[in-house]
Amino acid sequence: MSSLKQLQQQKADLDLKIAQSLETAKKIALELEQAQIRQEEIDAGTTQIKALMERYNLSQEDLFPIASSKVTQLPIRESKTLSDMRQYFNRR
Repeated sequence: MSSLKQLQQQKADLDLKIAQSLETAKKIALELEQAQIRQEEIDAGTTQIKALMERYNLSQEDLFPIASSKVTQLPIRESKTLSDMRQYFNRR
């Protein structure tokens, strides 16, 4: 009889693992569906941006000047006089 109880316990453990696996699979499927929807929205937005760029003859720099520019940020420095500012920028 003890083997029957062991088998029943093993079955209950396996049923629990199956139920947990199914819940995990449902969550993953939902996350995948949401990711696909987001990707479709991104693709649609990208297509619209490209169409506007072509229509108005814009470059990527025109639309996203900060992201595409390679200009480095100048260190913040307080200058009190115009001559200090000239010396600062002439050294660059």
